[in-house]
Amino acid sequence: MTETASSVLAKGSPTSHGTFRRSSVLHVCMSCRAPGSPREPRESRAGFKLYQELRATFHESPFGHHVEVRSTECLSVCPRPCGIALSSPGAWTYLFGDQHPGESACDIVECVSLYIGTGDGFMRRERRPKPLRASILGRVPPYEGGR
Repeated sequence: MTETASSVLAKGSPTSHGTFRRSSVLHVCMSCRAPGSPREPRESRAGFKLYQELRATFHESPFGHHVEVRSTECLSVCPRPCGIALSSPGAWTYLFGDQHPGESACDIVECVSLYIGTGDGFMRRERRPKPLRASILGRVPPYEGGR
């Protein structure tokens, strides 16, 4: 049986057993589209579809108060659409490409649950869902402020 994003959400965080320690943002690129596909209408873009899917998935979930799904105009990952990023104050930020509406939501939910269950946002490669290990484009250390 194939797991859905909703069933992953119902299980809760694999690392925190339902105790989420941070408020985070899941950024979804609205400009992303497959090479050669038209820019308009905007609703036809893969990034727009992925955003809509993730927004609906997280809206009424146990993560709803911990994760804001936010659209962004461009994450500049055009050769590897669709792009998403995970960020949180004082935590590591992650950038992923190669996500697909209708296919990636379950893995994204699992990754977000891992992320919000950590103290500093650091996700070891082997703990991330396998598709998000291969699709990572970068990670940025926490900004601590000052010099």
